Amino acid sequence: MRKIGMLLFGALSVSASAGEYYRWVDENGTLHFSDSPPSASLELEVVLGTIPLPAQGPSNVASPATPEAPPIPDAPEAPPLASSISLLSPGDEATIRSNEGNITLNISTDLPLGKNQSVRAVIDGKKQPASKGASLTLNNVDRGTHTIKVQLLQDGKVIAASHSVTVYLHRATKKKALPPGKPTPR
Repeated sequence: MRKIGMLLFGALSVSASAGEYYRWVDENGTLHFSDSPPSASLELEVVLGTIPLPAQGPSNVASPATPEAPPIPDAPEAPPLASSISLLSPGDEATIRSNEGNITLNISTDLPLGKNQSVRAVIDGKKQPASKGASLTLNNVDRGTHTIKVQLLQDGKVIAASHSVTVYLHRATKKKALPPGKPTPR
């Protein structure tokens, strides 16, 4: 009777281990295992460890079988980062009228900026402070002709730059009045 019981136990354990198993990670990062496939899961091949039979003699210590650790799921991929930049406005050879000397730059990148990415303007070869926005304002720019481009930075290093545009800034000025009593030339 004891042999039949051992045979029945062995047959059940083999049939339970012959199935297909699946693993997946949910949106909270929790690892799940199942024998029914959910969407976007990875089929696992389970390797069962063998337990050696004890020797035919008295033994005082029983050693438990140590199961093999499940494989560690792949780390989630980092989102793709912006890799190109363009200056949408002002256009090339645009005339800007601003008595305060402000020039607003509208910028576009192929993908949203990553956490280590920023943009900066370069006006007449002078680098301006970096920003995370899609719009930059250059303040108190002198009147005249200026060359502007924008750069995409990652960890402070330039990874892309836009084409350069030439803009003409017009600022109203107040003419100096001549001192009274002096004749004006004709």
